[in-house]
Amino acid sequence: MTDEETQPTSGVWRWFKRLGAGAAVTGLLGVTLIGGGIWYWRHQVNARHALAEAAQVDRANEAFSPVFEKFAEAHLEPTYDIDKTIRVIHELDRALSHKDSLEGYLQELATQDYRDVAPEVLDARKEIMEVLLKLYAKQVESGDQQAMWEMTSELLLTAFSVVDFDGGLDAVGPTAGLSIDREQAQELLRDMRQEQHDHRELVRDMAQLETELLSAMTDYSEVYYRYMDEWDDLSVMRDRAYLAAHNQDWVTVADAATIAVEKAPQEREAHLLLAMAKIELGGAESDAEILGLLSDYIEDHPSSTAPAFQLMGIQHTNMGRTDEARLAFQQSAAYYPRQAEELTDMLDPYTMRSFLRKSREGGFILELYKSTMLGAGYWSPDLQLAELLFESGDIEAGKEKVLDHFSRRRNQQQWDFVLSDIQYCYDLLGPRFWEIFPEDHYLDLEISNTTFGSRLSVGVNNRSDKTLRNASLLLALQFTDMYATDYEVMAAERTIPAVPPHEITDFGKVDVELDLFGGTKTVDDIVRHRAILITNEAVLWVDTDEYKIERAEAEREARVAGDVPGRPITVADSPTERFPEYQTTVDTIIAGVADAVSVEVESKYGRDNVLIELPKELSLLRPLFRLKYGDEVLAAQDNVIEGDSIQLRFAGVDNFDSEDIDPNDLELLVASPFGDIVINWVSDGTVSWRFAGVERE
Repeated sequence: MTDEETQPTSGVWRWFKRLGAGAAVTGLLGVTLIGGGIWYWRHQVNARHALAEAAQVDRANEAFSPVFEKFAEAHLEPTYDIDKTIRVIHELDRALSHKDSLEGYLQELATQDYRDVAPEVLDARKEIMEVLLKLYAKQVESGDQQAMWEMTSELLLTAFSVVDFDGGLDAVGPTAGLSIDREQAQELLRDMRQEQHDHRELVRDMAQLETELLSAMTDYSEVYYRYMDEWDDLSVMRDRAYLAAHNQDWVTVADAATIAVEKAPQEREAHLLLAMAKIELGGAESDAEILGLLSDYIEDHPSSTAPAFQLMGIQHTNMGRTDEARLAFQQSAAYYPRQAEELTDMLDPYTMRSFLRKSREGGFILELYKSTMLGAGYWSPDLQLAELLFESGDIEAGKEKVLDHFSRRRNQQQWDFVLSDIQYCYDLLGPRFWEIFPEDHYLDLEISNTTFGSRLSVGVNNRSDKTLRNASLLLALQFTDMYATDYEVMAAERTIPAVPPHEITDFGKVDVELDLFGGTKTVDDIVRHRAILITNEAVLWVDTDEYKIERAEAEREARVAGDVPGRPITVADSPTERFPEYQTTVDTIIAGVADAVSVEVESKYGRDNVLIELPKELSLLRPLFRLKYGDEVLAAQDNVIEGDSIQLRFAGVDNFDSEDIDPNDLELLVASPFGDIVINWVSDGTVSWRFAGVERE
């Protein structure tokens, strides 16, 4: 073929060649552009991720730094308080379970007071926190951050916390092991990573830091148990001192408290117990030492001085320094409310010793400790001031201080010791306490189960002629499995403006469902109902009629047998034995009965009623009336105070118009803690009285 013949074809070919080359170049350029775009996109993503990681590192450091700063500040302290150390450990572990996020947990840690905490504990805790910081710094996504918190908090709690956050203790005790089980912890980590498989970055980061985290946990666990052992050793001696104090064995209290103080010079409880023991042992030669101990305590523990001022007031009282005693009690009374949170917070380590609640002796320890910290009973400045005022003859001011104490209880909603407070009033103040409202026996507890649910309807029947104002009712319920003198206190739902005379006042309904001894107790588990009424005018027991009868019968049987019954949490069985000066008052009241009593027959169809009127003063003896007629013993259908008299009505006694009646066969039986009184009516219209079994001139 000639060149001319091939020329058109060659041109086309050249055109296609040029087109192909251009396409190739264009394709190459496109590929280059796409590749560059992908590279640029990836670069931008990586850059943004790097920026996000850097920002997260900054956020992590910012979140953790306040905690580390607080640790560092506390680390400068050369000494430590073992109680404070254990309390803070407990708080840190409890925060792990209570906080929903790492941020919340860190905020709580940053607000803790780490002064007087053992530096070694803070160092070990910081080691764990540093690993958590590394983990948190890598979690850019909020979902990963939350997953990280859930994993690590569960791991830490499972691995080294002996605290059951319902307030219990591990069944094998805090010193059962000295370190965590590393293999078990690793297995737990593997399970957690499997559960969090969607959070790939977190799982990878956890795997990288696993060894470091387990090492930090092991170190902390060993430190923790070492300090728990130290606290256990200290607690043994303090428990011994508390139990000896309950037994009033003050020599043993002093010996045990001295050992405890030597073991832990910074602690508080044993120092107070030691001063208390020396005060109770008495002797002017110890005066300077006691005041020195208390002054040192006040200087060392300025935020919890109320119990020390209380003891100082008691010592001044014993030494006859009335003005100094009054001032010390006033300072104690002023500081107890202010320090309530601080002192209550000191209870935290005792929640780790729940085994104490499972025995009566353990209860003695807890009760004395908490009463020391909350100003109850012996430790109440108001009650001690009341005693001073009564002794000085200022009866009205003394009564006011008694009521001040219970007002403080109500204002702070602290009901744990209201029962023992009342008992202490009977023991310390005796007749002067029950004379505040001598008609207390004329208040009855009205209580019944509701139709639905575990609830009680509660009310007070006021059979006296006095109005009680600003009234709060506290139920004292005894449940199955409780000791015979133990009660659980529950407040009625509302405070009532007034409890008027001769009316039943409704205090509403009370829900009864509580965890006790490992189970739930409801109204079906109640063994006994009692109540305490706190008002502006008086603080007093309010009982059902059934309880009053049961109590009077128990007292009578004990006197007949010549035994002293077990001490109840109400007025003691022989008040005049403890307060012999009151016997004259009792004799005067009883002697006046014969001259003031009157009997009247109220005619009815069939059997007639017997109306008896007695002097109001007899109410001070807490009488329980029964009318004996032949072989029949009748309870009063009506028993109220009206003006200056007690008015009784016994319904349906007999048809006294009948000629068959024996006028000698009528006796009023008056049961009382002071002895049973029998009032006789004879045919000539004269009245005589006697103590049952003991003739009185």
